[in-house]
Amino acid sequence: MVEAAEEKRKFHRIFFSLVDGVAGTFTFANLLKGTVTAYIINLSEGGVGLVLPKEKNEKKIEKGETLVLTQINGIQGLEALINIETEIKWVLDNPSLEFLGFGCEFLRMPESMHAYLRSCIDSWCSGKIGSRSTRGRY
Repeated sequence: MVEAAEEKRKFHRIFFSLVDGVAGTFTFANLLKGTVTAYIINLSEGGVGLVLPKEKNEKKIEKGETLVLTQINGIQGLEALINIETEIKWVLDNPSLEFLGFGCEFLRMPESMHAYLRSCIDSWCSGKIGSRSTRGRY
């Protein structure tokens, strides 16, 4: 018998496929590394899940690095989500996959930005905007 897993995520999240084309542009805290643009595969009040084609990982994304989200493309309604500091919490670099996956936690985000993002996610989940719903919490 399998017991139901307890959901430990704190925030609802929305999911995107690569076909959706939702992408975030980030600036490295180490300005010598420049910027990187990656596909957003999920987004919550707490952070963002991303994938990047391995051949575009010239910057060598590493766990613990600080990135600043400077722009989101491919979706309307999240234009105000800019200049948000994040920390890379995990990196998945499996040799059998063509994409590098990584997850970033939002750092020191103002409460007004949390409220804005929460409102966007709630609208998305209720079907008022977008077409995808969320089951998990992040």
